[in-house]
Amino acid sequence: MTNALNPEECLERARMHEQLAATTADASARMMHQAMAAEFRRRAENGAMAAHQAANRPIVELCPNVA
Repeated sequence: MTNALNPEECLERARMHEQLAATTADASARMMHQAMAAEFRRRAENGAMAAHQAANRPIVELCPNVA
């Protein structure tokens, strides 16, 4: 499933679609591959940002004792 890909895998798929777009003569196929490449690059960027945000969150939050 493509939703479970990490950012590196998304970038790899984006490069693959860019190469396919560059080598096809079919205009509609080229547009589809370019759109897929853009989507995988967007997912890679969002995944990297989510990982960065998760790394900045505290693992344990300290709360005052409530009596």
